[in-house]
Amino acid sequence: MRYLPIATTTALAMTLAGAAGAADAERGRILYEARCGGCHGDSVHGREKRLATDFDAVRGWVLRWSANLGLAWTNDEVDDVTVHLNGRYYRFRCPASVCSATGMRSETAPALA
Repeated sequence: MRYLPIATTTALAMTLAGAAGAADAERGRILYEARCGGCHGDSVHGREKRLATDFDAVRGWVLRWSANLGLAWTNDEVDDVTVHLNGRYYRFRCPASVCSATGMRSETAPALA
């Protein structure tokens, strides 16, 4: 049986971990487009007078609409959708507890608000 050198194994593990983290934001996009995108989009998130003023407020709206629509999203799914929306529309500073869990860092995009 052949063994991979430790450096190769470590690099492979780091690559897979990075891909898995990035996939969470992608999952947020897929969830959003499947359940919310038909009614929401640039008209809601792109409007000049936004109701969300920080990352937690965006997450609050995702939680609220998940409950209103009976989506029963897990906390991870809510975080994934929130990170997707934040990255696409809002660019608020993302808490490390959420962004590190989804593979994004708060330094990825500067806060616009």
